[in-house]
Amino acid sequence: MKRPQKNLIILFSLLALFYSCEKEKKSTQLNPFYKLKVNGSLKKIPACGTSTHVAEFLKDTAVFAAFGCGGQRAGFSLKGKGIDGIYILDNKNIAWYDESTTTYQTDSFNKGSLTIKSSIFQLANGGRIPVVEGIFSFDAIDKNTGQKIQVTSGQYLLKKYQY
Repeated sequence: MKRPQKNLIILFSLLALFYSCEKEKKSTQLNPFYKLKVNGSLKKIPACGTSTHVAEFLKDTAVFAAFGCGGQRAGFSLKGKGIDGIYILDNKNIAWYDESTTTYQTDSFNKGSLTIKSSIFQLANGGRIPVVEGIFSFDAIDKNTGQKIQVTSGQYLLKKYQY
């Protein structure tokens, strides 16, 4: 093969490589979510109907987040003023996962942790949405049957509403 042809092949190969390595664009839309693994199986908990994924900060009394439909529900409830940080999930600050008619939740023996980090999501049109995000994991029990589950790899991004 002649040298100019080799150079053209190399040039086209490099161009194809750089073209396929475009950088991922930053999202200009907020896409809240709540997902977790239950005993190793990934679950993404939807918000039903016209509702959205929202964390309610109730002044100095509590933080509450609950979602789900189609027999699958999950969330958490924290006592007291919700500030950024790490919370122990237990019988006071609880987390739960429901599947069909079975409810699993934390208690004084089945515990976990949850982090909260507040920020502002900047919309493309200049608008701003307060959000809260974090990670969580916990052990939970169905009080009726004594069956336990392990929740791992929990992540969330929720709209934050202060009441």
